[in-house]
Amino acid sequence: MKKRTFAKLSIMLGAILFQVIFLFWVPPLLVVQGPADVDYIDVGPYAGNYLVTDGYEGSVKIIDFKTRQILWRTDEPEFFVHDADMLPDGECIVVADTTPDRVFVMNLTTKEIIWDWYAKNQTRDAYCDYWNWTEYAIRQGWDNTAIAILENFNPPDGYYTHLNTVQFINGSLFNRTYDSILISLRNLDLVVEVNYTAKKGEPGYMNITWSYGIPGHRSILNRQHAPKRWLNGHVTIADSENSRIIEIDENNQLIWEYTDKRLRWPRDCELLPNGNYLIVDSINNRIIEVNKTTNQIVRTFSQGLNLPYEADLTTEGKVIVGNTMANNIIIYDYNSGGIVDRIGFNFLFMPLILTFGLIIVYYAIDCILQFRAMHGKSIKERLKFHKIYSKIILIGVLAGIIIAFNLLIAVMWNYSLWKMAEFLLHP
Repeated sequence: MKKRTFAKLSIMLGAILFQVIFLFWVPPLLVVQGPADVDYIDVGPYAGNYLVTDGYEGSVKIIDFKTRQILWRTDEPEFFVHDADMLPDGECIVVADTTPDRVFVMNLTTKEIIWDWYAKNQTRDAYCDYWNWTEYAIRQGWDNTAIAILENFNPPDGYYTHLNTVQFINGSLFNRTYDSILISLRNLDLVVEVNYTAKKGEPGYMNITWSYGIPGHRSILNRQHAPKRWLNGHVTIADSENSRIIEIDENNQLIWEYTDKRLRWPRDCELLPNGNYLIVDSINNRIIEVNKTTNQIVRTFSQGLNLPYEADLTTEGKVIVGNTMANNIIIYDYNSGGIVDRIGFNFLFMPLILTFGLIIVYYAIDCILQFRAMHGKSIKERLKFHKIYSKIILIGVLAGIIIAFNLLIAVMWNYSLWKMAEFLLHP
């Protein structure tokens, strides 16, 4: 009996030690750890490669998918960086640096930050040009609820705006005299566009030239992701916690929405060449293509997904997905829907799954040995013996957890403690 107890304790301690060593030793060896945004680069010196934001590591990288090599990287963003976009010249990138609530533009060659914009509501100082939200809210005619949120905001997730998306807007494509950057401020339920061209001291410097949403008015936007302006001037937004995708025109009028009752926490929407939309339905662990005219799903990608963040269709007919919670990038063939490549693997939960597997093997062998030792009794009598049926139940439960792992993670994320705290603080 003592030997059996010692064996069980040894297995448990060994499993814990294995997980600790695995989680500290393996991640630094990987090309990606927690990829969020993944963009194909079609201009500049890195054309043909991919721009990747690695949220867990706090870095932006350019990766050669064929050789699995990191061609360029910067650790300038802090932990939880969400998004990056290549500027039209292919020489600079714009980054959504979530932790300090800023957007910055970096030169790829020198790694110099040549432009930045801070979204916190603080007084301007000699080092940073913080935006004055109170002044802007009054100018926009927002109500006292919005102003109070902006002046006293204390979000439970620890990030003031939870700035999660940027898109560089080439003004010449819209008959403008200036370029701008489209920014999603998730915790403020607000999307803004900021003047990028004007220099310090010039009219329009750092000014918000367009906005959609009002803080606290969640029927308009509710913790949105991935606003994108398209060539027709319209903007699509993944209105995440309203469980819909919306499209608005230049006058901020809602002209289209997708509100399938099954949609749960959408976080990206891409316009495809055929006029359909490619939507990331995160908690349902799927990417869907929706016909804009009929609002029908015409294609689904789901194999291997675990809370995906963003998806793009490349000119080569591949769907590239930043599969954040699974710690990998998945590449699908658009026509067949099958996986053609992966970069990275689920190191975060693999030790746990392997441990469950080892426990299953241990108890299965133990169960077989006890079953054989009870010779002279019928199979029914053996199965009724508590030391056998209790192990069979445990094996079934652990096997079920492994099989339904993606679903369990999605449910836990959907009903996590931070959401409960958020509801209590901001009902």
